[in-house]
Amino acid sequence: MMHRILTTSLVGISLLILTTSNLVSTQNAQATTYGRRNPTDVILPDWQGRWNCNLDGRNAVLELRLGDLVRDHGDGTQSVVHGVKIVGRIRDNGGAWVPVEQRNFTPSDLASSRRDHMLPLRYNNQDNWMLMMHTWNRRYASGYTTWNGIPFGFQCQKS
Repeated sequence: MMHRILTTSLVGISLLILTTSNLVSTQNAQATTYGRRNPTDVILPDWQGRWNCNLDGRNAVLELRLGDLVRDHGDGTQSVVHGVKIVGRIRDNGGAWVPVEQRNFTPSDLASSRRDHMLPLRYNNQDNWMLMMHTWNRRYASGYTTWNGIPFGFQCQKS
């Protein structure tokens, strides 16, 4: 399907601003819209779900979902952008669940004119990871993790 649109209901809207990939809302509004221009485009909902991963040779489970971004304007008001970042958790080799969340790209990330298939992650609020979804089969993603600044291989398959 070339275009897929997901929407949620709008409640208590005081302001809506249309952006390229979603709706920005304030107050109690809940609205998100996604679309694909090309068959190989990756959209945020593609990342959602449970992924079985190989983390430098160890089994790991990665669970991802859409999260909200809350901006405090410093004047007693806030705006909420719904479903515009990925949040989740990972369990490495049967250990404890550790939080992961989408981060901003940094100058040390791979340079690319196309980044829709790239998911920069922050592991446990400290290490930068990168996953790249395979655009012709969005059930697969590969990339790298870091530990003490050293990169290690990371590959996942959506279950």
